[in-house]
Amino acid sequence: MGGHAISAGEARRSSWLDAVVIGAAAALILWLLRVQPALDAAPGPFWKVAVGAAAVVLGCSLAAVAVLTLSGARPVTSGVVAVLAVSGSVVGAMAITVGPGGRYLDVVSGSLLGLVAVLGSVRELVARRVRSALVADLERQVRTDDLTGLPNRRDLLELVERERDRAGTAVVEVGIDSFYEYNAQLGATLGDEALRSVARALRDAAPSGWTVHRLGGDQFVLRGPGDAAAGLTCARAALAAVAAASVPGSTPLSASAGVAATHPGAADPTAVLADASAALRATKKAQDGGTAVHDTAMAASSQRHQAVTAALRRALAHDGVVAHLQPVVDIPTGRTSGVELLARWNDAELGHVRPDEFVPLAESTGLVHPLGTSVLRHGLQAYVAAGGLQRRLRVAVNASVHELRRPDYTQRMRATAAACGVPLELITVEVTESLFVARDDPGFRTLLELDAAGVALAIDDFGTGFSSLSYLERLPVTYVKVDRSLVAAASRSERSRALLAAIASVSRAMELQVIAEGIEDQAQACMVSEFGIVLGQGWLWSKALTPEEFVAHLAVPSQPGPSQSGPSQPGPSQPGPSQVGHVASGERQTQESVVAGGGAPARRVVGQHPQ
Repeated sequence: MGGHAISAGEARRSSWLDAVVIGAAAALILWLLRVQPALDAAPGPFWKVAVGAAAVVLGCSLAAVAVLTLSGARPVTSGVVAVLAVSGSVVGAMAITVGPGGRYLDVVSGSLLGLVAVLGSVRELVARRVRSALVADLERQVRTDDLTGLPNRRDLLELVERERDRAGTAVVEVGIDSFYEYNAQLGATLGDEALRSVARALRDAAPSGWTVHRLGGDQFVLRGPGDAAAGLTCARAALAAVAAASVPGSTPLSASAGVAATHPGAADPTAVLADASAALRATKKAQDGGTAVHDTAMAASSQRHQAVTAALRRALAHDGVVAHLQPVVDIPTGRTSGVELLARWNDAELGHVRPDEFVPLAESTGLVHPLGTSVLRHGLQAYVAAGGLQRRLRVAVNASVHELRRPDYTQRMRATAAACGVPLELITVEVTESLFVARDDPGFRTLLELDAAGVALAIDDFGTGFSSLSYLERLPVTYVKVDRSLVAAASRSERSRALLAAIASVSRAMELQVIAEGIEDQAQACMVSEFGIVLGQGWLWSKALTPEEFVAHLAVPSQPGPSQSGPSQPGPSQPGPSQVGHVASGERQTQESVVAGGGAPARRVVGQHPQ
């Protein structure tokens, strides 16, 4: 939107004009109070008074023209004001110099009064111009992104709303791929420079009639006339422009795009923006650098997401999401040595909702924080009630990267554990290996705080994601949890078997304990035992249990597992009774973990452990 900021020169001119008005008014008051009453005789004839007043007022009017011109007013405006000032001031001066009973005021009094009137009028005109410019500048700022100079989300919403009845409007949402990592690597200053460069590239690439807006972060929107096909063409041009943009660093940026189109008469014309966002999320989930068009199937998925999100919000407000417990078993003895807290949700309308559906939605909507707190609280209460604390079993909870990046996560963990009477030394926080790629990540600092407080750290799903052994060196790790996919692959492939043996060997050399996930039969239990892995988790022993089922599980005597032929791991397991559960042939379970997982593209979805 147009408009300009108030310059320093304009502010100075307004100040000088204020000074002139105040000075003239002060002179008039001084003259009337001190000088004029002291005059012994009345002034000369009326015509002299009139001529003198007219001359002074004419001079004041010319001064007004000069002030207006210096203030930036147009010459025509200055001329009109001057004519009005001259005519009005002459008549006014002639009238006010005629006193009651035929007495005259002196020429100076009338002239000063005319000067005050003229300058006061000029000052009001200048003030109005300044106020108009300020209002226009504020309106521009409200609708403009400060960093890139592009119109912002508010401007976009108003524009789409005004085009409610337009034949068709296409919207393309563009998101830069892996910009968080780019910004972390090069720093915020160069990251801002890259965003400005991308903004210029998108503006140059936009077709005629299209506008470019910045929503915030690394997301931009292009809007213009046409249908989804026109939006797809624009999206391809936009992605090419981003790839060709001149940005800091040796590697060019890439972007993904989501395309949607409005329909005339739609109840909510701004819904097209949500549709484009949904299409962008879909293509980013599949691949970087892709483009997706919002279609009927995606619309149904969006409606499902909205329904699940709304229901989850209600469930969290009424403790509708509960915690189940899955035992972690000492393989040689079959005894339960620990437990992992897992989330379960059965909705009255939606039925059973899988964690691999509702946890990602919780992460994207900010509900992951109350979800994690709720599952931790209910899980620890169930753990204590079932006798887990009395048996000194370890209790593990998954943590989302979004939770760990909150500075008060450790404090909330302390408070919840204290309220449940569980020592921090018995708690393990599990994070996926793909979460932390930089030491300056706020979540990394939280892990150090947890370690200092006595909470153990486990790297979950090890063998997937980035699979970097450097995590074991730079994170305060106590446990390594081998992903079930690697355990299953090791049962069939010698290469996977060698990888599993290597992970066990490296962990043992670093004095870390290994937990094998997803063990479903005795053959897999024997295999991991051969590599010196003594802790396991899976349906061979038990599925995730309700608190009541877990009490019964602990009451059943344990059954010894396969003998361990490999080297043992350091650190004794905590003993405790165990139940050996049998899985029917071909039966599998998707482990539904507590809130966990993070934002890296290669991570597992929280709560999704087939075990």
